[in-house]
Amino acid sequence: MTLMPFSEAASHIQEADVLLFRGEGLISWLIKRYGSGVHSHVGMAHWDDDNLECVEFREFKGGRSVSLKRVVENHPDNIDVFRAAELVRFGGGVEHHFTDEVAHDITDVMQGLTGLPYGWKNFLKLGGHYLPFCRLAEQNIKDDDPTDVFVCSTAVAYAYRKAYLDPVPYLADNAVTPADLARSCLFEYKFTIQKDW
Repeated sequence: MTLMPFSEAASHIQEADVLLFRGEGLISWLIKRYGSGVHSHVGMAHWDDDNLECVEFREFKGGRSVSLKRVVENHPDNIDVFRAAELVRFGGGVEHHFTDEVAHDITDVMQGLTGLPYGWKNFLKLGGHYLPFCRLAEQNIKDDDPTDVFVCSTAVAYAYRKAYLDPVPYLADNAVTPADLARSCLFEYKFTIQKDW
């Protein structure tokens, strides 16, 4: 883990960077256990002129865009910054380039979801996949009927798929957890933001 003070990190954070939280508390613990990872929440970086924002879905608050500095205040030393690969090549010579325009398209999609309520129905559905015998049921791997009930990780997956590439192929957006995004081959860990005030 590479710790970087917020005052320095802010200038290194780019549009559409994925912010993965290693949260604490009971709900965070459950999400980490069910997702088989170390992350319990995810947001997306967005520059609104000179203001660095975190666009996210929060339980009891829904989709919102808030000051990343305030978020770091409440979550010191546990926000990992991941960035999409600048170039992705597929067989047959197909290339996808992650440009500034693409990054803004992604955050435009994410910002378009702000104001929506938190998707408790989808949250419970995600948890239900881990109940005994429920994993034997057919799992949704298609995105042709995307959810309109978003939680943090499903919103980020949806925004990236709509404007760039699907970060978790063969898994529907509404089944993506924060741990799935951390393991995605599309993203690379850069550093962890540290509170410095």
